[in-house]
Amino acid sequence: MTDGAGHAAAAKNTDRQGLAAAPRRPAEGRLEYEIVRSRRRTVSLQVTRDGRVVVRCPMRTPARQIREFVESHADWVRENVEKARRRQEDLPVFTEKEIRQYRETARRVLTAKTELWAARMGVAYGRIAIRQQATRWGSCSAKGNLNYNWVLILVPEELQDYVVVHELAHRREMNHSPRFWKIVGEQLPDYAVRRKRLKEYAGYTDIQAAPEETYDFKMDGIREKSRF
Repeated sequence: MTDGAGHAAAAKNTDRQGLAAAPRRPAEGRLEYEIVRSRRRTVSLQVTRDGRVVVRCPMRTPARQIREFVESHADWVRENVEKARRRQEDLPVFTEKEIRQYRETARRVLTAKTELWAARMGVAYGRIAIRQQATRWGSCSAKGNLNYNWVLILVPEELQDYVVVHELAHRREMNHSPRFWKIVGEQLPDYAVRRKRLKEYAGYTDIQAAPEETYDFKMDGIREKSRF
C-alpha cells in the first residue's frame, strides 16, 4: 500500500443523528472512516483501540472538509491502524478457567492493598468488585464502591498500587483537579512516572479484544489523551 496524504478517503454513510449506516466499499488505497455528527464545536480524528477510524464533527460540517481533514492525516491514520492491529495480535488470550483464577487472585491482592492504603490515607470505602472493564483500570462511585479490572493482576505491583491510591483519592476528591493529584502525590511522590508506565499496558484493559489506546487530533492539531 502506498502511503501519503494524496489518497482519497472514503466515509461511511451516516444518518442525520450521526449514527453509522452501512458503509460503501472504499476504492483500493482509500481510507475508510466513520462520521459521528453531534452538537460539538470541533472536529477530531480518532483511531480507536480496535482499529476503526472515526471523525467526530459538528452537525453541519461539509463532507469535503471532513475528507480533506482525513487525507491530511493519512500517514498518521495508517500508522496507528497498523499499530492497533499489531498490538491486538500481541495480546495474550486466556481460557475461561485461567480468567477465573486471575480474578480470584486479583480480588485477594487488590482487597489487601485497598485496606492497607485506605488506612494510610485515612479514608473509608464501600464494597470492592473485580470486573472486566473495557476502558478502565478502576473506578470509584459516589457511594465509595470500588471497581477494579482483574487484569491489574498482570501488571507490575507498583502500578497496582498507583491504581488503588488513585481510586481511594476519589474518596476525598471526585474529580481530577490539582487537589486530587496533590492527594495522590502525598502517597506516591513518583505517581507521574507510574501513571506514564501504566499507559504502556493500555491494551490489557480489554485483554480478550483490542487495545484500549485511542488517538485523537483536533482540527488545530492538538492531540487529546486520557487523563487517567
